[in-house]
Amino acid sequence: MTILKQFILSCILILPLIASDTTTPPTKTLAVFYNIKGDIQKKYNNFAEKRLKTIGFNLSNEHKRVNDQYEAKYGSTILDVLSFMPIVNDKEILPLLNIDPRIAGFAPFNFLIHKKLDENTTHIGHLQPKVMLDILGIKNKEVRDRFTNTFTSLDKMVEKEIGGDKTYTSYKKLPKHTMINFEYKFKAVEDIDDFIDEFQNKFEMAFINKKYLIAGYHNFMDSTDDAEDILKDYDAFWTYSLCHLEFSYGMFDNKGARPEAGLFAPCTMYMYIKKGTNTLVVGMFRLHNWSDTLNITDPKRLALIKKLDIEIPQILKDFGMVDLDSKKEPTLIVKKIKKDKKIVLKTKTSRYKVLTPIKPIQPPKVIELDGTTNSNKGIVFSKRCPPDYIPHGFGKDKVKDHKNIRIGEASSGQISTYLRGEYLTTKDVIERLKKGGFEIVTSLTLDKKGTLTSVVFTSKELKAMGDKDNSGFISSLRVLIDKKKKKISITNPIYMAKGFLQNSFDEKSIKIVLNNIINNFPNLKNSKDKLKYQLLPKYTYMKGMAKYNDMIEISSGTKLMDKLKKNKRIAFVLKISKTRTLVGVKLRRRTKKFIKRIGRKNAGLLPYPVLIENNKAKILDPKFYIAYMYPLLKMTQFMTIATTPDEMIKDCKRAFR
Repeated sequence: MTILKQFILSCILILPLIASDTTTPPTKTLAVFYNIKGDIQKKYNNFAEKRLKTIGFNLSNEHKRVNDQYEAKYGSTILDVLSFMPIVNDKEILPLLNIDPRIAGFAPFNFLIHKKLDENTTHIGHLQPKVMLDILGIKNKEVRDRFTNTFTSLDKMVEKEIGGDKTYTSYKKLPKHTMINFEYKFKAVEDIDDFIDEFQNKFEMAFINKKYLIAGYHNFMDSTDDAEDILKDYDAFWTYSLCHLEFSYGMFDNKGARPEAGLFAPCTMYMYIKKGTNTLVVGMFRLHNWSDTLNITDPKRLALIKKLDIEIPQILKDFGMVDLDSKKEPTLIVKKIKKDKKIVLKTKTSRYKVLTPIKPIQPPKVIELDGTTNSNKGIVFSKRCPPDYIPHGFGKDKVKDHKNIRIGEASSGQISTYLRGEYLTTKDVIERLKKGGFEIVTSLTLDKKGTLTSVVFTSKELKAMGDKDNSGFISSLRVLIDKKKKKISITNPIYMAKGFLQNSFDEKSIKIVLNNIINNFPNLKNSKDKLKYQLLPKYTYMKGMAKYNDMIEISSGTKLMDKLKKNKRIAFVLKISKTRTLVGVKLRRRTKKFIKRIGRKNAGLLPYPVLIENNKAKILDPKFYIAYMYPLLKMTQFMTIATTPDEMIKDCKRAFR
């Protein structure tokens, strides 16, 4: 063997050792990964959800098994698991926001897990704090030291409880311009909360209409009990997590996939308003950070990055925001090519073919607050429907049979979620319920204008059925009164009992409840919202999502009932028995926005139910509860309220602080 061959062979043998060095990170370290043999999703999920809390980190809008969405929407995936688990240490971050608010650009940051189908190793990792700080442009030593120190306890716990082969990923350079920086001037307002409420809805829809997902929302002002005192110089401070499913699939999945790029996902955009100003400041790291640090060279993936790096600032400009770095912004030129009908994206520095045609940027499309469009410019929803979905159109040969279906009962294997009727006042509804032997629990308006009212009621039959483990949610039903649409909507007791009682379903007792409703509310009709009757006990919206029994514990202890006294967040307290209580929680105004986007006629699922039994307070997983109460919900509609489930959980937890 020649000396040259020996040298080459020795280099080949040394390279893996350099890549898996577990002692000294490279000079320019992008990320750390822990590589564990086999599938460790359960262990990882428990670690992220519970163990990290003990060192100050909390999950913020986690997205488990994103690969299931890829498979459902695009028909295939090469991934066994890809989960985005954003985490944030609010206690440490809040004081730093007063020194340099840009630190919010990675608050939260992703605690990534990924594994391909053709490998037997699961990878868990995160970006290194130094590279985050460099991308954000933060040079303040105090901020850098304090932010970096929070990762010491994180990595120690991962090493101890997860383990695996520890490796570092290095990078050569950051892009010249790492951030986008915008401002939005607004007129003086009497109520800053009203302004923020209106602004956020319009802003989120501007991105949703461009096929982005608002995948996360983190409000620093209420992240801790003393947050407003710490951030006394701010009127508002929050972050969004942005995602684009087509971009995500093109980057992390299919041939040549780069799932490790999920370190940067979802992209965090921060927004804040300083006290005494009428200026909203916006910042976000550019996607060029992905390609430059990860050495992404595939032309199609580079084109996707270029596309979003241009499109996101353009959406902000169309919204009326001012680019503070306008000289750094690349110019978008669109040119059609006759041969392959694709489009070439040109910037001042490069050209790339893109995976899908790019249309010239247009102003945000307008969608009405009830989720309908006022023109043909609304969201185009996909035809994908959840499992157990029943089309609500009937053929001519079925119309006659449909009219003869007994109200509220199953027919042809299907059952309606609601019983719809003509408008009645709240007073009339309450009088009819009492006449039918029902007990009124509460009456609550759900919107600011008072056009939606939820009347919560119960009966001795409902409470008896609910007096079993995990069954208490059946103890109340709702009547939604819609003054605007001139309709009422009653939750179908059989539909609710079949899904909520599981193996304890009591058909005889629940039919007594149904008959009492029908006898006192004549001319009710079955809703078009319906599912397959026999599948209700095991209903799930889609593969990998929550079922009825996947309840979430929000609090525990022997003094849970004491926390309900004089609690403004509590809408009602329903005593089921000596050992069980059902509680209704009022959701915050921002959280309740979801009914404007996916339909007000099913808003009777509010106030949110909390079951207290065995010294634990628990709720139905919002991803189950929303889907169960909105059975016609399409996946693309669900994505428009991606942050809502997590916000519901937070609201319920706040009620038990």
